[in-house]
Amino acid sequence: QLDVATRALTSELYRAPTEAEIAERLGFDIERWRHMVVELRNTGLISANTRTTEHEDLPEPDYPATPETQPDKICARSQMKSALNQAMTCLPDRYRQVVDLYYTNEMTMKEIGGILEINESRVSQIHKASLAKMEVSLQEVGIHSAGAF
Repeated sequence: QLDVATRALTSELYRAPTEAEIAERLGFDIERWRHMVVELRNTGLISANTRTTEHEDLPEPDYPATPETQPDKICARSQMKSALNQAMTCLPDRYRQVVDLYYTNEMTMKEIGGILEINESRVSQIHKASLAKMEVSLQEVGIHSAGAF
């Protein structure tokens, strides 16, 4: 119950909750909470690292502010970019150009067709073929879905 409350508050507050916040979440007054913490520490049921007012002068743990700044997300994004760049190298120049214009420059198929001097349906065909080739390339390195990232 303590662990669930602490995790929920940490998630809601984006920081470690104070003992007052934990006590309130669990429905205890602060004195009852402190007494419980001492008892639980003595029995070994909670860590000596659990924060209480006697440890308020310690620095707060450094949690990432947003999911985008979490180290695992940053690493996954970097790996995804690397894998996609590698998959792009297997494409012919024109195919690579279509994918780059479509996804990096966010151009429409019609705009890409105008640049490459081909019709919109041919751009669509090249785009579809590019994605199929990239999918095969990604599967060869063990990536079978976008969910892998």
